[in-house]
Amino acid sequence: MTTSLKNISLAQVVDTMAEGVFVVDASHRIVLWNKAMELLTGYPQVEVLGKDCSLLECGGLHNSEAERHRCPLFDHDKTASGRLECLLRDRSGQQIPIRKSASVLKDAAGATIGLVESITDLRPLRYLEQRVEEIGEVSVPVRRMGRLVGSSHRMHMVYERTHLAANSHTAVLILGETGTGKELVAEAIHFASSRKQGPLVKVNCSALSENLLESELFGHVKGAFTGAIKDKVGRFEAAHGGTIFLDEIGDISPLIQLKLLRVLQEKEIEPVGSSQTQKVDVRVLAATNKDLRSMVREGQFRQDLYYRLRVFQIDLPPLREHKEDIPLLVESFMERFNRQTGKSIRSTSDEVKQCFMDYCWPGNVRELENTIEHAYVTCQSREIGLFDLPPELRMTEFRAAECRGRTESKRAEGKPTAAAGAITRDQLVKTLEGCGWSKAEAARRLGLNRATIWRKMKQWGIPMEPTKPEGRLAR
Repeated sequence: MTTSLKNISLAQVVDTMAEGVFVVDASHRIVLWNKAMELLTGYPQVEVLGKDCSLLECGGLHNSEAERHRCPLFDHDKTASGRLECLLRDRSGQQIPIRKSASVLKDAAGATIGLVESITDLRPLRYLEQRVEEIGEVSVPVRRMGRLVGSSHRMHMVYERTHLAANSHTAVLILGETGTGKELVAEAIHFASSRKQGPLVKVNCSALSENLLESELFGHVKGAFTGAIKDKVGRFEAAHGGTIFLDEIGDISPLIQLKLLRVLQEKEIEPVGSSQTQKVDVRVLAATNKDLRSMVREGQFRQDLYYRLRVFQIDLPPLREHKEDIPLLVESFMERFNRQTGKSIRSTSDEVKQCFMDYCWPGNVRELENTIEHAYVTCQSREIGLFDLPPELRMTEFRAAECRGRTESKRAEGKPTAAAGAITRDQLVKTLEGCGWSKAEAARRLGLNRATIWRKMKQWGIPMEPTKPEGRLAR
């Protein structure tokens, strides 16, 4: 046993740790990055090694010259910096509350050679603190759940179903328009469930091609394809004992639909390039802004998978249907942006309030959040005025045109488009060639669903990737 332990590297040891751990050298370059950091930030090890640690944009990680000189690497009189709570920005741009502990590494001569940092994800703690706050306000209507904000009847229905989902182990399908907060519902379910101590792994299914998504979800073995230089753990395996959130589930290809169905039925995965299966204990939450029922009727989505995912359904209302929550949402965003920017903006003008209530908010809560963030760039007083808003929002004719266009498009929904009914094989091939064989881009240009593109390609025998010329000698 002692002999075998001598061969174990430091990287292997830190990979077993539940907390994120990374090491930087005296030049702030990352030299070690464990698997927990990969899961927390979304940055794979190969992408961060040698990079400056400021890519995390975490408070205290020398994002400015002033902060740089507060870094423990520059404090030669101390051996450790203690603990610091701050926000870390992950690969997708999301800010994650964390607790960071840092210790200076010195050589035998006492010279500083680097820094080791351990990162603790505070999202479960923050969620529990919020729940305690809600329980304490017995006589006050619930104003939020996790990062979800709203006290309207529609939002209370969401809270109730989210609570029911958290107390079960079944698959959940979260439906709602873009920007309504589907990811926040998934977070609330996970952190209120019995799996809250396990990982919450998020996957945007529309961001990757079929081959990349398959590898990302189920992992691959060394040599499975060109570039697979080592085994890779898939997201399902990484979520073992916890929850996986599959966003934009309506965009997955027929092949991924079939493989996902097997995971839900058999509770096992098969990495790309391997014939060995392995059991996984994962709760699946899925979300989409598309009408999966219609996609099932049109043959674009597997019926058996649809019913496996839709054991329990949560519908998120668009913001235009619960505008009474806008003041509470604005207050929540202003609290956050005041903390982040150091400003002390306290209110919005009456004109802004009226503008917010008149608008149809096609981008929903996310658009409202972006609007407030825009205002924090321009506002120089303690009150957000009309001219602090984006032009398309503050100008009446723009607002009216946006909402009128949305109403007209809604009336046209359900009617087959010319592209859907009249697309030809040549038209599809030319479109694919024009966008570098990106199925998602081809679907956007033709006004079709990506699953329809996959189905048409299979129906007409179009190769999934462009055929490569063999060269002059082969002709």
